[in-house]
Amino acid sequence: MYDAKVLGLSEGEKAARAVIAEASKGGDPIAVAVADAWGTPIMVIKMDGALPLMVRMALNKAYTAATYRGDTSLWGKRFKENGREVTWYDDRRLTVIPGGVCIKLKDGTIVGAVGVSGRFADEDEALSAVGVKALQDML
Repeated sequence: MYDAKVLGLSEGEKAARAVIAEASKGGDPIAVAVADAWGTPIMVIKMDGALPLMVRMALNKAYTAATYRGDTSLWGKRFKENGREVTWYDDRRLTVIPGGVCIKLKDGTIVGAVGVSGRFADEDEALSAVGVKALQDML
């Protein structure tokens, strides 16, 4: 048996709302997803005008960062350096597009991830980081 810290609805909502608040300052509409350590969605929000693809990609980015234990941008670099294709892992939800950022406890334990989709990859990643930062006082 073991004890584990698990993200709940309040953390998911806090992170997602922080992302939406930042994204609402200007730019294209986005979708944001917050997942627990197993990649299960806790909270999903899309801005008015965000396309269904954005919702799916935000979910996949959060899933990938959480379950593969690394930001999606990191996985993109690893795949490129090692000459691997995403299909090598046989996981249809795996994505290496930046925008999935891990939520870590102070000891480095990954307890979930934030995924954002709808803008350029670097903007998605920066917005995801806003969601993670919103939780720092709780971690």
